[in-house]
Amino acid sequence: MYKKFKQFIYRRLIPTIKFYKHMMWLLYLATHKEINLVVGGGPTKFKGWFSTDISTLDITKKSDFEKYFKKKKINRVLAEHVLEHLTNEELDRMLKNLGEYSDKTVNIRVAVPDGFHRDEKYIDAVKPGGTGAGSDDHNNLFTYNSLSDLFTRHGFKANLLEYWDEKKRFNTKYENDNKGYISRSFINDDRNKSGEPVYTSLIIDFTKE
Repeated sequence: MYKKFKQFIYRRLIPTIKFYKHMMWLLYLATHKEINLVVGGGPTKFKGWFSTDISTLDITKKSDFEKYFKKKKINRVLAEHVLEHLTNEELDRMLKNLGEYSDKTVNIRVAVPDGFHRDEKYIDAVKPGGTGAGSDDHNNLFTYNSLSDLFTRHGFKANLLEYWDEKKRFNTKYENDNKGYISRSFINDDRNKSGEPVYTSLIIDFTKE
């Protein structure tokens, strides 16, 4: 009942949220030379980045990209645990939009649950229909192979930053830099404070070929 009430209130507030976000977008454009975009970020705030969610930017809709990026193309994109919620068709539409409305030097940093993680409990929690929070809305469980192949088909090149491989070996060279902060990473997630990779993400930077 409480969840339905929250959804009702949110739907009523969407026009106000969209107006506010549009004003913030105009201010961002006027004060920043480069466009650094957080998708599916909700209230997340990073200095120098413009944070969006589906009510302000639906990454599967070309009309939304036309609205925001007709005059100025995207320089950086950050998507942390967003893509697993999209269907294959939606992913294709998203990548077409990113390809068209991003600068030739764009960096797209993606973090998703890792399908090669060695812990079965982790996999059970993040797989589509799994036991973890939000997994009922997951449509994909990516590995470094499948995510790289998806972007490659749309003209992007993959730079692997953090991932588990087929032999259950953990690899990471992710660091906190100006290309986007990933909270659910080996170095930033408190669940890894023992030094063991308990909760990590598949993290890849994508650039145009």
